[in-house]
Amino acid sequence: MARSPRSDAAFRTVYDRCFPAIRSYCLRRLPPGEVNDAISEVFLVAWRRIEDAPPANEAQLWLYGIARNVIRNNQRADRRRLRLRVKAQGVRTTSEPDPETIVVRRSEDEEVIRALDALRPTDREVLRLSIWEELTNAEIAGVLNMDPHAVTMRLTRARKRMARQLGIDELPTGNRIDPQPIGQGGEQ
Repeated sequence: MARSPRSDAAFRTVYDRCFPAIRSYCLRRLPPGEVNDAISEVFLVAWRRIEDAPPANEAQLWLYGIARNVIRNNQRADRRRLRLRVKAQGVRTTSEPDPETIVVRRSEDEEVIRALDALRPTDREVLRLSIWEELTNAEIAGVLNMDPHAVTMRLTRARKRMARQLGIDELPTGNRIDPQPIGQGGEQ
């Protein structure tokens, strides 16, 4: 099927507007060697499905959802490769920490890392989207394909669990982490 010039222009607009945010999203969640492939895959999916894209002001959330799926697929593939390697070698191996763990270790102490790791994966992702990506609850709901009210409740519970893990009454709400990854102007 031939693509229309309008589709190509729509893709170019989405790409130009959203590339930095999607790149940062992937940098925080993948080893550096996998980031470019993941970004390429996200925008390949977007290019193929540009006719399904929401209006330009909502396209970034749509791309976050695509990126989340790409990253989850990459992580599943990594786990399969690791299991196969372990089976083939007959030796247990340990996995390398992911980039976000490295960033957190540089900017926060070990207690914060343990508290974050103790949370459920969905709680971690809700906190990351809220704090790092600075998304509203409605935007997080769009990325995670959840009801906005459910996101509000999950975020509240995740913040309480994190505070409990840290032994404090509540997490500060005003502090934001610089959204730029290490090496791109972010906190070190």
